[in-house]
Amino acid sequence: MFMSSEKDRIDEERIEHLYRMVSSVPGWLERNEGETLYRLARYKAPVPTVVELGSWKGKSTCWLSGALQDRGEGRVHAVDLWNWKPSGKPLDHPDEVLDEFKQNLRKLGLGENVETIRMKTVDASRKWRRRSPIGLLFIDASHRYAAVREDFEYWSPMVATGGYIAFHDVNTWQGPTKLVSELPKWYVKVRTKGLWVCRKVMEEP
Repeated sequence: MFMSSEKDRIDEERIEHLYRMVSSVPGWLERNEGETLYRLARYKAPVPTVVELGSWKGKSTCWLSGALQDRGEGRVHAVDLWNWKPSGKPLDHPDEVLDEFKQNLRKLGLGENVETIRMKTVDASRKWRRRSPIGLLFIDASHRYAAVREDFEYWSPMVATGGYIAFHDVNTWQGPTKLVSELPKWYVKVRTKGLWVCRKVMEEP
């Protein structure tokens, strides 16, 4: 058995290694945000089922996949349309962004435990209800308030009691910022540094 300090050192080395790997992937996820996702998925989520709403080219997906690899179980279910360039220019072909997403994960050896779900987030939620409860839900798709609210309302019922929801871009985008101020009482804020994170402490009435 490792002593606590030895375990902490090994964790920090693994996180540093992941950070160096993931830094080559385009995206807007900061290192401390990636670390938060890693620790939630590896150590905190009560079940090793992770759903990521909004994946783009896979930066956050890599952190989550690496966490579940280290946990030794689980899958990341990445939900996105993969149909967008930040330049606003049309795609060269319909699978351009999805192909890059898959290539990034494959290049880093982080694709085996990732399932891609190419559809609108709300549509994907309707197909999820027969599946197992979610241990960690990462909401990072459209940042419009109505869209964030829909993602929360459609997906949060599938989060296990004791599970976590992480929101990206709180305090920088109006949509997620407003939504987290309206969460029902069965969600308790547990972290705001890096990502805004809450825990589901009881079943919804």
